[in-house]
Amino acid sequence: MSQIEAIYRHGVFEPLGPVDLKEDQRVRLSIETTEKETIDAWLERVRALHAQILSRRGGEPLPDSTPGIAEDRLR
Repeated sequence: MSQIEAIYRHGVFEPLGPVDLKEDQRVRLSIETTEKETIDAWLERVRALHAQILSRRGGEPLPDSTPGIAEDRLR
């Protein structure tokens, strides 16, 4: 089973990200409402996850992909 986030707007669920489904594919939805997360809350959650990953890797740093992501988004 997979999970996606969506917005319900004008009687239609609009996915907030890519969905790997065939056109006209039937699905069963279980609805769980969520609150819109602030950027600061999201960033804090990401930092906590990053710290957990570093801890598991024995403190070895992860490669910084930020420049590549930024360059890709400018295309």
